[in-house]
Amino acid sequence: MTGEVPVFCICGPSAAGKTTFTLAIAKGLANRGITCLVISCDNYYRINWQPHPLFGFDTVDAIDMDMLRRDLVLTSRRQATSLRFYDMRYRHVVWRDIDCNYEVILLEGAYGPQDLIGDFPLAGLTYLHQSLLLRLFRRLRRDVRERNRPAKVVVRQMLREMLPGERSFIHPLRRQADLVVSNPSRGVEILIHRILNAL
Repeated sequence: MTGEVPVFCICGPSAAGKTTFTLAIAKGLANRGITCLVISCDNYYRINWQPHPLFGFDTVDAIDMDMLRRDLVLTSRRQATSLRFYDMRYRHVVWRDIDCNYEVILLEGAYGPQDLIGDFPLAGLTYLHQSLLLRLFRRLRRDVRERNRPAKVVVRQMLREMLPGERSFIHPLRRQADLVVSNPSRGVEILIHRILNAL
């Protein structure tokens, strides 16, 4: 494959299933002989950043957009050798080598896509929609189990920061998406078909 690698973005609110959906896309494409490079916007959270007084970390400002944009440019040109990884539990950064020859880039995240639209050539923007109650349950479980956060802190953060952040930054992405997914299994099929057509 010649030219720049296409970047397909998967966005949506917290705990909508973006990571699971993205990995299902990558697996489905791998079964068809297409290798994907997955980039998560969460890996570009700023170090030693002071949380926003209203949104906390649930804001685009918490993402180092210059670094994310730089890495997208480099990976789309196949010039990057490593990618940033942000450890959510300990809030520190490491760099991981890119160890595959990829034909597609899947960018997933809640915060980050907002500043890329109109500024970076995305091949597609998919928005995942999921019920609020299910998302609240998923985020509570994830943050307690995987990120070692106290349940009371997580609930407070969801109500005071997550929901206002979603209303301000994430919900508007739905209007700009070329694909809105409410049924993940069906959405995987549709997006894989679109990616294959783009290749």
